[in-house]
Amino acid sequence: MDYKKQLLVDHSRHNADLITAAVGDSKTEFKKIIEIIYNEKAPLPQRASWILATVSEKHPELIKPYIPKLIDTVQSFKIDGIKRNMVHALSFQEIPEEHQGKLIDICFQFMLSSDETVAVKVHAMQIIANHCKLYPELITELKAAIQDQLPKTTAAFHARARHVLKGM
Repeated sequence: MDYKKQLLVDHSRHNADLITAAVGDSKTEFKKIIEIIYNEKAPLPQRASWILATVSEKHPELIKPYIPKLIDTVQSFKIDGIKRNMVHALSFQEIPEEHQGKLIDICFQFMLSSDETVAVKVHAMQIIANHCKLYPELITELKAAIQDQLPKTTAAFHARARHVLKGM
């Protein structure tokens, strides 16, 4: 499949599912999606990042080689959709120990930033919560960050916060 051409057809769930199915569990095809995210002009990277998220849910092993790159670059993207999809994809992954600290720091920055969308904040919150099992000392800091954000955010943030806090 010509992914660039197909991504431009439309920005719909149907098209994303079609492309996700074409990528399947192929490392070679998934690499093409990664290359679009990092090397093409808008709107292709944003649309390809949605594919990154959907493929990583179905085939989490495909994203593993790209975890360090995603962590190193997620803050450099100005388009919220790309950040949202990258953080969403990372929220389903076991992060290698050597990258956990950096990712947790980035996620706290996302959570506490007034410039980030609620979707980015929610996925960042989930990543931090995932790591609280490994690092219980994060629980107090995460609870404080959640309390700080509750008066400033939406019902979606509140719902995820309740879920996260209940799981601690």
